[in-house]
Amino acid sequence: MKVSEIKKMRDRSPFRAFQLHLTTGETLPVCHPECLAVAPEPEVDLFVVWVGSDWNLIDAGQVARLSLIKPKAK
Repeated sequence: MKVSEIKKMRDRSPFRAFQLHLTTGETLPVCHPECLAVAPEPEVDLFVVWVGSDWNLIDAGQVARLSLIKPKAK
């Protein structure tokens, strides 16, 4: 997947939480736009995702797909 597609999900307004589905089968939630950091250089395919107090350095090639997280019922 291209970093530009991931940035587009992060930067949409209004923001909607989404998750990254990795090729390893792991899923990483992005619950707030500040939980995903992308380098300003377009040729860099690495980005960081924070889940709680842990951070993950991800190569865009590891992302199989993106999906929205459904809001919890109130």
